[in-house]
Amino acid sequence: DFVEPTKIYSDRILELDKAFDIHGMMHITGGAYTKLRQESPSEPLPLNADAIIRRGHCLKPQDIFFEIHKRGVTDYDMYNTFNCGVGFTLSASKEEAKKILDDLNRTLQADIIGEIVPGTGKIKIESMFSDTQVEY
Repeated sequence: DFVEPTKIYSDRILELDKAFDIHGMMHITGGAYTKLRQESPSEPLPLNADAIIRRGHCLKPQDIFFEIHKRGVTDYDMYNTFNCGVGFTLSASKEEAKKILDDLNRTLQADIIGEIVPGTGKIKIESMFSDTQVEY
């Protein structure tokens, strides 16, 4: 059994948006992590910053993703095509992110998956499937 029913969290996200200073929101679906370049249409990832998705920070992908990778799909294609377990992202300052996470984890499973750092406009993902770093 690889698939679990989707959790509906829209009401919870709306509550968070009223209670905290959230800078951006994104549903990670087709095109997956490449969309982080435009977290918000009015505030795309600047050319002098990188989005770093850290292996140790991410929620463990569901078993189905490990099975797909094991059957020959590259790390690059895994993150380019699939969300690998991340359904929805919120962007906030580090201080606000900790508060949001404490609040959110009372009802849903959530984690900090990465950060924005000085860089050259790239998305860098430490793969959960191997020691590879995927870069877009």
